[in-house]
Amino acid sequence: MQRSVLAATLAASALAAGCTGGGDKSVTPVDTTSCADVFYEGEGEPDAIIVSDVSLRFPSTPIRAAMIRVVKGVLRQRGFRAGTYRVGYQSCGADSDDEGACERNARSYAAANDVLGVIGPFYSSCAALQIPILSRRAAGPLAMVSPTNTDPGLTLNTRDSDYDPGALYADGVRNYVRVVAPDSAIGAAAATLAKQLGAERVVAFVNREPVGYGWYGPAVGRGFVEEARSLGLVTTELRWRPQRSYTSIARRAAAARPQLVYFAGNPQNNARRLLEDVRRQVGPDVVFAAGDLFVADPSSPKAFGRVGEGLRATSASLVFESLTPAGRRFLRSVGVSPELSSSEGYGGSVEAAAVATEALLAAIARSNGTRVSVVEELFETRLKGGFLGSFSFDRRGDITPARISLVTIRNGEVVVDGVVRAPSRPDN
Repeated sequence: MQRSVLAATLAASALAAGCTGGGDKSVTPVDTTSCADVFYEGEGEPDAIIVSDVSLRFPSTPIRAAMIRVVKGVLRQRGFRAGTYRVGYQSCGADSDDEGACERNARSYAAANDVLGVIGPFYSSCAALQIPILSRRAAGPLAMVSPTNTDPGLTLNTRDSDYDPGALYADGVRNYVRVVAPDSAIGAAAATLAKQLGAERVVAFVNREPVGYGWYGPAVGRGFVEEARSLGLVTTELRWRPQRSYTSIARRAAAARPQLVYFAGNPQNNARRLLEDVRRQVGPDVVFAAGDLFVADPSSPKAFGRVGEGLRATSASLVFESLTPAGRRFLRSVGVSPELSSSEGYGGSVEAAAVATEALLAAIARSNGTRVSVVEELFETRLKGGFLGSFSFDRRGDITPARISLVTIRNGEVVVDGVVRAPSRPDN
């Protein structure tokens, strides 16, 4: 939504949900037991608060602690300032398995008038519960910047999600952006990789069962298939159903004479057997590639055994190599090493938390101190020279350009090969 339209339709609520810089009043913290005390080391008293919403149960404690440490580090680096506004911080959390907790926290954020933005939540399922609360005019709306959500339905009209933007943004106001690409971009980047590797024929195994990760398989698979066909690759799509043996469907894959085979789905669905059966049929020279779930669990590379060796994966995670030299220096300064995220199986969460904090503070700095203005400025983001280099958000809230990490399983370990920009897709 354009700046002028948003300002005109929400002017009344803007006056009720904001703050002005330079005062000495004490901010009122979020009133919920899931939030820590306000963190502030600047001069005087903070004018506003930002909160992070990271699950209290997952990810593991080192990752969660590092994400919180990074947010605090960004604030310290900027002297707890966002332009003229003095900004404090509360670390909050919601268990994605508990729908009530996600919704209660969102209502608590909305009710705390001094809160100008939320970093998070960690899970797409929790975001789908919080967006309908925080995007309403009654909430401001309140800006949300996600470092980790990749479900396409949070921003896009798509068949490959349980979520519908029309229902999430009931008042027609977009308040949510993310600094990582949606799942569909993961597949599209793999198709681009196939083209770069010289493939002319490709096969995609697409797991359509919503086991554990919603509609991840269809979203990633559709991204790969559509991009591959747009690039002129002869593309065969095969249905990947959990079963004991895949010999029959592996023969169909071999009949297509592919140079690359892509696996889009949850590796818990007997993926090792699928890889083994396909490898026997297509031969040793065909490249295997997959979505990021194949490398998300630290145990997966070793669990695949020899058949997983050399498998390429595309991921939306903002790995250490995604950041500029300044971004890498910052992470090291707050005690974050390149190995931390990948070793815990939530690659890129910490790096993305730094970028999300940077984007939110930049929007607050350009705003007039109201929630409406922060949301407007968030969608007007044109950051240059930051932790991630230059980027902006499109009208739906997706980062552009989106970064996709390329990794390979080598000797049972995940090795980062580089970072590419996700292929751009038409608005929908």
